[in-house]
Amino acid sequence: MQTNIPPRPTVTDKMIEQAAETVAAKVDISSEDIIDVYRHRMDGFELAMELNKNYVDVDRNDMDALDDMERLVSEELTKAEKEWFTANNIQPPYPIGTRVKEGVIEHIDTHLVAHYLVRKWDTPPEVKSWRVIKFEDAVPAPEEIIA
Repeated sequence: MQTNIPPRPTVTDKMIEQAAETVAAKVDISSEDIIDVYRHRMDGFELAMELNKNYVDVDRNDMDALDDMERLVSEELTKAEKEWFTANNIQPPYPIGTRVKEGVIEHIDTHLVAHYLVRKWDTPPEVKSWRVIKFEDAVPAPEEIIA
């Protein structure tokens, strides 16, 4: 298992500011207003509702453009995670088949950076349903679960 790895990148104020400037150019809403209410993982509807609470008028067309906010932030986060992954030569801490607290590691996710696909304990192997767990969040299962 790797030790002394820098923490995984998280959403930064700069990512949010850049995305807000791009979105604000498409709507009649200031980037400052967007930044004030945006929280990572908000979709356009949630963002519009929060803006409305702050007395910012948002129409249906604005909601579609506001959907871009989360996409842009997520793209920048993924880019930062890929750089972190490569720069630190991140390796999976546990092999496929390891029993972790959430279930059994079945795959390494091919879309998300440094994530496992874990079959929950109560899910039969023939059911293609997994939990997505970051490498660093995977914890070996306690003995009482394995037994």
